[in-house]
Amino acid sequence: MPKKAKWLVSGFPRWPAAFLAGAVLNLAFAPYRQPWVAPLALGTLYALLIATPVRAAFGRGFAFGAGLFAFGVPWVYLTLSRFGGMPPPLAALACILFIAILASYAGLACMAFARLQGHDGLDPWLFAAIWVLGEWVRGVFLTGFPWLDVGYAASLPPLMAWAPLVGVLGLSFLLTAAGALTVNALRGRRRDLLPVLLMLGVTPALAGLSFVHRAGAPITASLVQGDVLPTVKWHPGMLRMIIRRYLRLTAKSDGRLVIWPETAIPTYSHQLRRRFIPYMQHLARVGGRHFLFGLIEGNANDPNGPVYNAVMSIGRHDGFYRKRHLVPFGEYLPWPALLTPVLDVLHIPMASFTPWHGAEPPLPVAHARVGVSICYEIAYGSLVTQGLPGATLLVNVSDDSWYGHSNEAAQQFQIAQLRAAEAGRDMVIATNDGITALVGHTGRIRARLAPFREGVLTVVAQPYVGLTPYDRFGNTGVLVMLALIVAVAAWRRRASPASVRRGGTPG
Repeated sequence: MPKKAKWLVSGFPRWPAAFLAGAVLNLAFAPYRQPWVAPLALGTLYALLIATPVRAAFGRGFAFGAGLFAFGVPWVYLTLSRFGGMPPPLAALACILFIAILASYAGLACMAFARLQGHDGLDPWLFAAIWVLGEWVRGVFLTGFPWLDVGYAASLPPLMAWAPLVGVLGLSFLLTAAGALTVNALRGRRRDLLPVLLMLGVTPALAGLSFVHRAGAPITASLVQGDVLPTVKWHPGMLRMIIRRYLRLTAKSDGRLVIWPETAIPTYSHQLRRRFIPYMQHLARVGGRHFLFGLIEGNANDPNGPVYNAVMSIGRHDGFYRKRHLVPFGEYLPWPALLTPVLDVLHIPMASFTPWHGAEPPLPVAHARVGVSICYEIAYGSLVTQGLPGATLLVNVSDDSWYGHSNEAAQQFQIAQLRAAEAGRDMVIATNDGITALVGHTGRIRARLAPFREGVLTVVAQPYVGLTPYDRFGNTGVLVMLALIVAVAAWRRRASPASVRRGGTPG
């Protein structure tokens, strides 16, 4: 490592320093929300990779990812052991394996950077490009897990003004590049600080840009938070109590649109068609209201039929939205031929929902068209924007009670803020025990309900029309730019192999 850079990481063993930097990165995300930590943590990782051998680079990247996810997603263990019925030792082993897989993406990204770095002005951009490509792959490979992407740290103004332009991957690139460029400036390349200053100077001006406009009158929506524990919710004898609770809370609401959370009614739709659904249709007709509520669409008497995690719409127009992207091991079992025998031996319960493979058009609600997503789907920008430009309002229903009093709900809510800003739409979020809220079309929190208690939040949501640049192009532009940076670095290395030989010592 060059002498000018040694002081940046001197006195610390390389792998523990990388692990610590990854752990500290969690402070950038909800509920802590300190976005300045993101470039600091990624800048530290970049400094640890300067002139580092490829094998050592993988180890340092893996350690960074292990620190990030070990402190970022410990709620996985809580879900598997407390509510999933998995024995604690197996739940711990599964959680460790899950974190190791996620950390491997960071390790591979750092290994690729170590192979291509050229010890010149392109390196900070190359590091950011490869890091964000790693995030993208992690979000799509084997159904993906796009959680704790660096860009979500920018869920505060004025940084969030970039979201409708470049999306969360673009924000990841900006924050990561800012960290690496700052490290280069500290090493003596002061001109590398100019792009960082330019980004900071441009950011406030972006807040004045508007790509969407209002469509009609606002809608009053009542978001019902039932606060039903999973152990109660899925008990066969508790269904009537749950329905009475939601009807009691709904009677206290005055919104024209009433939204209950994911699987608020934890039973099959065909079992509700005799009494409950006709009663809800009567309430909608008499009160001039519209209801959205989560339930299970399917037939318990048909074991081979599809079973959907769904939202039913009742009002002037009835309909369904069916969840398209399920949670692996939570809502379905991947590779059932391989894993079912293992789970049967270990007596581990597993859900068996069916993903909906067709397009889901927006649901007509009053004078708006609602783009619905269910829980985990909010992490996938392409799913949320699929209903645009038709959708004038976004709705997300969720049940985060599976994760207890962990950071999961806050992390998911932060993701929802970026989705609203990317799409340029107000988003109403109804959850079982928090966070129930209204997020404005710029991603700002406009109202929220206290978590872990039953209640109703009545908000005024504004429908919007129009498309943001992110709506039009998605991640295509960002991914092309990242690929070009990597291609230039690869060409440079091939053209001048002597200029990119590795130095340094193994970590």
